[in-house]
Amino acid sequence: MHPVLERVVSQISSEMAGLDAETTQLHPESLDYKWSAQQVVEHLVLGYRLTSGALETRLNKGRPSRNQKRTYLQWSLQLMILTFGKLPRGVPALDETMPGSFAAMDGQQLGDLMRREIDAMDKLFDACRRKFGIERVAVHPFLGPLRVDQWRRFHVVHGLHHLNQLRSVIAQVAPVQVPVTIPGPTLVEKLQVPAQGPLA
Repeated sequence: MHPVLERVVSQISSEMAGLDAETTQLHPESLDYKWSAQQVVEHLVLGYRLTSGALETRLNKGRPSRNQKRTYLQWSLQLMILTFGKLPRGVPALDETMPGSFAAMDGQQLGDLMRREIDAMDKLFDACRRKFGIERVAVHPFLGPLRVDQWRRFHVVHGLHHLNQLRSVIAQVAPVQVPVTIPGPTLVEKLQVPAQGPLA
């Protein structure tokens, strides 16, 4: 797997580690329209599958997409996302990447699923790079035609965007239990209670 994708999948997997299947289903503030931890990962996985499908189509046809032109809006979005690494806020997910169809999984299972899907997509990136070189291989629904390096960059920026969302969800549904410690001497030490001798 390419190191930039490995970094993203490792960070997300480490955030999910230790979450049970019940916790991954919880919605922040019990509001169903706010995604659960599993739904965040599902959305990413469905995005990888959508990209993999587009790349497989190009490989099967033996040529990159004929659509090589970008609109001004697509050029602007590519600049914002691929160059500056910022996703615009409030853009709805594509219907094909809307979560909710997977069986409940724990954090480890979700991390493993994500790793498998991103690895499969990355192998297709490598195959497209060997076959098509630096041409724009496939068309993103919002960004237009992208080269392999731009597709990877998109998935890194998209993954990091949802990593922040995932951290927020986990902080709300599975807050870390902080052990309570009492500073200073204990009550027994403070009152200087003598140790008890054995009972006769």
